[in-house]
Amino acid sequence: MDSFTATRTHPVVDALYFCILTMCTIGYSDITPDSTVTKLFSVTFVLVGFGFIDILLSGMVTYMLNLQENYMLKTIKSGGARDPPSYIIDVKKGRMRIRMKVALALGVVVLCIGVGVAVMHFVERLDLLDSFYLSVMSVTTVGHGDRAFKSLPGRLFASIWLLVSTLAVARAFLYLTELRVERQHRRMGQWVLRQDMTVAQFIAADIDNKGFVSKSEFVVYKLKEMGKVTEKDILQICKQFERLDARNCGKITPADLVESHH
Repeated sequence: MDSFTATRTHPVVDALYFCILTMCTIGYSDITPDSTVTKLFSVTFVLVGFGFIDILLSGMVTYMLNLQENYMLKTIKSGGARDPPSYIIDVKKGRMRIRMKVALALGVVVLCIGVGVAVMHFVERLDLLDSFYLSVMSVTTVGHGDRAFKSLPGRLFASIWLLVSTLAVARAFLYLTELRVERQHRRMGQWVLRQDMTVAQFIAADIDNKGFVSKSEFVVYKLKEMGKVTEKDILQICKQFERLDARNCGKITPADLVESHH
């Protein structure tokens, strides 16, 4: 750490602390490169390591949240409730609703902030307001630099805490975005289903040009209008059907399946 401007504690801890701050894009500026070599190293470290660390740690946070979700699902099912609350579980899909995922992710963020406040208050000897301020500025990756970790235990804690908390915040924002997109798609689907079919839509839905629209053609057309499938998806499915329909009779029989496996 001789080529860095820093408040020093232990060389290994300071190096780990600097790497975590850099990868989490916080940048308190309490440890900064002070030579050509260390500046070039910092640039290379960010460009090369950012993607790898992001993939690795995002997978870890996703795994933790999935464990949390599965635990809640098992708890609800094992509680003897025949009909679990629909606002928690999507029964048809067998998974937790996205709004509950948002609540879980935000709960993890609040927990991380609370833990950060406690450690900063008792370890870094900051008052409660400064502890709360530094905790929020850290987990949101703002990092103004007016406050930072200076003690050895504090930097050891920050090296782990910052990884988990910043990725939890990112996951919460991802779930919030997913929730908004899901609601927009739901509104779009409801609007499409309320519309009556026009002559132009009838012609577009009549795929085989037979002068009438079958139930399957109507379903496919409505799914396309709702944005749930694309023309490319339909073409790929049709190609798979044609491959299985070896006799070219417009239907798949058990004999066709047996023939396709040989």
